[in-house]
Amino acid sequence: MVSDKLIGRQLGSYRLVQMLGHGAFGSVYLGRHFLLEHKPPVAIKVLNTTLNTQEEVDRFFQEAVLLDELAHPNILPIIDANLYEECPFFVTEYAPGGSLRDVLDQLGDALMPLEDVIHLLNQIGSGLQHAHDLDIVHRDLKPANILFNTHGDAMLADFGIALQIQKTRRVDEIGTPPYMAPEQFKGQVSKKSDQYALGCVTYELCTGQPLFIAEDPYTMGYKHIYEQPIDPSELNPDINPAMEEVILKALSKNRDDRYATVADFIQALRDAAGIAVKPAIEHVAEPHTQAPKQSAIDTYPMGSSVDPHNVVPHVKRASRFSDVHKPQPNITPASSLPRPLEGTGANSPLISVWSIAAGIDHTYYSEPTALKGIVYAGTYTTTDKSAGEYHQMRALDASTGKLIWAFNADYNIYDAPVVVDNVVYFSSGDINKHGKVYALDAATGQMYWSFSTEEYLKAMPTLVDGVVYVHSQHGTIALNAATGQKLWGVSLKAALSNRPMITNGVVYLGTELGNCYALDAGNGKKLVTFTDVGEVQAAVTTLDGVICICFYDGELYALDMTTGDLRWSIQIDKHVSGGVGICNGIAYVGSHGGFVGDSAHTKLSAIDIVAGRLLWVAHIRHEIESTPVVADGVLYVSTFGRELYAIDIQQGKLLFATSVGKGRINRPSVENNMIFVSTGEMHAFYLR
Repeated sequence: MVSDKLIGRQLGSYRLVQMLGHGAFGSVYLGRHFLLEHKPPVAIKVLNTTLNTQEEVDRFFQEAVLLDELAHPNILPIIDANLYEECPFFVTEYAPGGSLRDVLDQLGDALMPLEDVIHLLNQIGSGLQHAHDLDIVHRDLKPANILFNTHGDAMLADFGIALQIQKTRRVDEIGTPPYMAPEQFKGQVSKKSDQYALGCVTYELCTGQPLFIAEDPYTMGYKHIYEQPIDPSELNPDINPAMEEVILKALSKNRDDRYATVADFIQALRDAAGIAVKPAIEHVAEPHTQAPKQSAIDTYPMGSSVDPHNVVPHVKRASRFSDVHKPQPNITPASSLPRPLEGTGANSPLISVWSIAAGIDHTYYSEPTALKGIVYAGTYTTTDKSAGEYHQMRALDASTGKLIWAFNADYNIYDAPVVVDNVVYFSSGDINKHGKVYALDAATGQMYWSFSTEEYLKAMPTLVDGVVYVHSQHGTIALNAATGQKLWGVSLKAALSNRPMITNGVVYLGTELGNCYALDAGNGKKLVTFTDVGEVQAAVTTLDGVICICFYDGELYALDMTTGDLRWSIQIDKHVSGGVGICNGIAYVGSHGGFVGDSAHTKLSAIDIVAGRLLWVAHIRHEIESTPVVADGVLYVSTFGRELYAIDIQQGKLLFATSVGKGRINRPSVENNMIFVSTGEMHAFYLR
């Protein structure tokens, strides 16, 4: 990683004379031309990564060419791009006026005059719309990335650089939580995510305070997803109703409810404010003589470090995939899909039976598990409350929603419980605190045992052969299901990319660095390590042995976990959407190729696991939110478009799609022709 040791070094034609700032993606320096002393100073951003392959180098220069096309008066221009000891760097125009963050900090409790706010937003919106017209999304719009040149004009900086070359970082880590759209916390980045971020900046400029305040990124995410902001007029009475309506529309939780374009948003804001935009002024170029001032840098923390474990098999994918047979699937054209049903009225196949809220302010239901006429679901709060009633495991009567029992947990419960042999197992935890896993009597809620962990727990546990496996971001623990006694635990420096996958006496752990570790399920000892396998989505035992279903760069493939050989490969899209669900030898995989406008154009594929044969593909309008659920020959998926889809598993035919509630739809649970799903509130439906 680069540091201030670079000061005095020459990168390209520029000598680094002073560090301006340091962030997650890199360090920013003030640079001067090594020979031509009258050339104006520049800003040089050296990224915290090295490019080790020709593919990575090519990708970096392709990104530089793309960013060079962003020629606009309100976008910070790139002057050069190159490598220094395999570390990429960008040279940009120096912005001596500092950032909008600096301006807001200097204002303190005072507000910028409304005329200046509209002028500033018009400049920012103009630059952002230009980028969108070129199909370039910023991804990290915030006051620190809005800079001012010598003449005081606003310029957008840092158009998502490092996204393409940082292969090990997830898309949803690109951004700064206070300015991230609800969908962005799940990796959905689109032009309307930028509009939401601009709405956050607008809200802060007009009210003097951020849209939401939270102590940690996870709580911030839930506030953006679920909580409604304070009306701007309550914080600033000078904001008229028309302006308030415009701002809140740009901040809609559902991106479909926002303006069609950033330009539309800015025009509506100008009209509502009744302020004409200041005319543009032609500036005469002059040398930059002001003292340097810290400009926009990344402030979100870096991801995990490299995992130090030894590696054994190395999977070479690209050379093998060209030989894989790819039969033509049964494809359901997107144009043939019916429009999603609105609500649960007469035209919907779902009949609403009951809906209940958690009953406490800022407290919500997590994903449910329905079994034997009882719905088990935890609750979590977006406040800092630590009292037990804010995070409970609850048992509800499936027919009425009436509370049967409630158990107070120590921390929030974010995922569904596992119910086996009349015992409810669930994980709880709070970020920056600890975690705890519980086992309760399913009939009474009485606790059998609990086990505390140092790292917080979020995901549901996995129960196999009398062992409960729980995992945090960097570790996995195996517990005796009857007693809660710890059998073994492992800790990795690299973050896990998925929950532990257990089959045939082996635990498979996939990391975000593309490695997969095979551990003995009895004692946790490492058996073998696979490297460069991409994202490990599932582990399955077949007649021929164990395979792991992996995903990398648009290829879904089966890896033989004994030999490391490739069984089969299928080309899908660039991103897996919602995880892989497996039932009766069929893998159901959601994928999308990126966002076009505000849609992910998601595909749902059914794949024969043994043969690697694509059976059918169905098209869905929005990205899938969670792992598909199979029940009674029907595949259920929830989407970020707040819709619940039902698809016939034989032919991939869409049976229905219906809107549910007002918030994000969690993974549904299905039993006895009833569907239970949480949107923060818990809903029960009867399927006609």
